[in-house]
Amino acid sequence: MNAGNQRQSPMERLSRYGNPLEEGGNPRSHRVQVEAVMQALSFGPFRVTPYARLLELGGSPVRLGSRAFDILCLLISRPGEVVSKSELMAKAWPNVTVGETNLRVHITLLRRALGDRQRGVRYVVTVPGRGYCFVACVNREASPLKQSVEDNTPNRPPLVWADCQLA
Repeated sequence: MNAGNQRQSPMERLSRYGNPLEEGGNPRSHRVQVEAVMQALSFGPFRVTPYARLLELGGSPVRLGSRAFDILCLLISRPGEVVSKSELMAKAWPNVTVGETNLRVHITLLRRALGDRQRGVRYVVTVPGRGYCFVACVNREASPLKQSVEDNTPNRPPLVWADCQLA
């Protein structure tokens, strides 16, 4: 995690998305973007807050490099789907040409951080010749920041849903 990001409030980190009303943009599409950014995802004992670039295990931060974090975010955004190696490399290394070895190294670091294959738990599965697949059930929920805003709104159910592919 970048030291500069640690000092910024969540709203300061979101300010980089700009104000669509000032830019003549569509406020509805901006709202969708902000809501996607404000979303947190959880699986097993882990919680991922993409806008904060934070992976937590039982509420404690887990160290994970930025490229492995980008790979994780892409995989958990599409649980049960095979994500191609080329798509993962484009996400983790935009505008840079790298080999599959770089991807394998960061997948290994990601698996190690998640404790993949320990106690029989699997999160990331290699699909030979195609890519990787996130195989755990992923719950999507409002981030703590968004939830605190919505807690003040009466008669709103909690924002939680799951993406699961059961074999």
